[in-house]
Amino acid sequence: MWAIIRRAIVPAALLAGGLASLIYGAIFHQVPMVEDHESETTIEVPAELPPRPPMGDNFPPDGEPFLPPLRMVKKKVTRVETVAALESEPATMRDASVGAIELLESGELKRAAVATEGPALCPS
Repeated sequence: MWAIIRRAIVPAALLAGGLASLIYGAIFHQVPMVEDHESETTIEVPAELPPRPPMGDNFPPDGEPFLPPLRMVKKKVTRVETVAALESEPATMRDASVGAIELLESGELKRAAVATEGPALCPS
């Protein structure tokens, strides 16, 4: 009788432990992921270089050279910022299976530019 119980309890305990560790890993384990975020901002820059200040006897009486105000133009600037974030293990595995994750030389994982689509010529 005890032999039958031991034969049933040990595999059941191992199966329950394996399922619990699988569920724990799927829910709570996170992988650090590096992403590039692009942000566009508009800044004002001078339209041309400022004129050179007068030299020698061309100074006004108060001692300060007169500089005309600069004409400013608006210019769009795109800034790429690398941000590290934590991502769940199942999402990382799904993205890795479609080729949306790259391994950098530093050993970090980086999300590719197109993370929503898989490769066009997938062999599988």
